[in-house]
Amino acid sequence: MIVLLVTCLTGVLVVMAGAPAILSAGTWQLRSPRVALTIWFFALFLGLSVLVVPLIVTLATAVTTSPATSPQETLTLTIAAWLGLGGVGAALAFIGMAAEPLVFSQRDQVSSIAFVAREREKREGFTLVRFESDEAIAMAVPGRQPEIFLSSACEELLSAPQLQAVLAHELAHLRQLHGWAVRIAEINATLVGWLPAGRRLQQATLLLVELAADDTAARQAGPAHLANALAILSDATGDPSLELRALRLTTKRWPGKGRRRLPPSVRLVT
Repeated sequence: MIVLLVTCLTGVLVVMAGAPAILSAGTWQLRSPRVALTIWFFALFLGLSVLVVPLIVTLATAVTTSPATSPQETLTLTIAAWLGLGGVGAALAFIGMAAEPLVFSQRDQVSSIAFVAREREKREGFTLVRFESDEAIAMAVPGRQPEIFLSSACEELLSAPQLQAVLAHELAHLRQLHGWAVRIAEINATLVGWLPAGRRLQQATLLLVELAADDTAARQAGPAHLANALAILSDATGDPSLELRALRLTTKRWPGKGRRRLPPSVRLVT
């Protein structure tokens, strides 16, 4: 039992120390963000599964102790099992407390935008919410009734093809469940933010979900339209990361115009 526990803990340490270093090396993750995102979360869940194995084995051993097992061994296994369950319960309670402010923060932001909404249009897979604002904002909000918020300033700045590219980007967030990925990374950072692995997972997730959505939108709406939209929004908002994302799109090869398949739900009437 002790050997198994030590082995599992060693495996967790190896994953926590090695995965961030390996995944952060080079620039391959910028070229293939969806693959990189998948590997990051595979490493996370692999580490969690390695932690769960000793608990399962301890519980199974405690429940199936034979008559030949000494009272001391039975007591030790029982205490270990209860301590393990207590640790899981404490972790779940902490996750609940950590997630609550994140949920309320998003709800407050959505509520403040929804208050000034001027139009709600039901589309396939989401509701397009147009609202009045001097700020250029486009934002996907996942949930039971997914929404994409689009500000009036954004519509004034961008052409119809550019707006369609932005909507395709936001739709990609919804379809690829990026909201869940970001939430898991945030909770993980709250739990183990004192570890470099926890912080780097959150940083990588925030970047990779944007790049993955960019790639999807570029294939569907055209890289030029999306790059131009990002450059315009960068000038309007003063966010240099948007300009960098636009430049990245110019370094990749994309399918020709005849192979693009823009989702009907993001098409705009011109």
